Amino acid sequence: MSKPVALDRQTQEILERKLRKHLADEYGFELGQFEALDLLDWLAETLGPLWYNQALYDAQAVLRKRADDLVEAVSAVEKPVKL
Repeated sequence: MSKPVALDRQTQEILERKLRKHLADEYGFELGQFEALDLLDWLAETLGPLWYNQALYDAQAVLRKRADDLVEAVSAVEKPVKL
């Protein structure tokens, strides 16, 4: 089992401020600093693995395409065999 993604303190503080501002601006909902950090932790635990896995799937697709391109390039220089 992998460990959860840990954000550095500065990033946490930036995201906490952005979350509080967004909730206040869009919904008129005031959230305290502690509550915002708790919500960020919950979002990271709940949604983080989904986003992480999607990023892995995207990376796999890129690697598959590159591997296909390599196979094609190698096949292009294949020498004919006369028996």
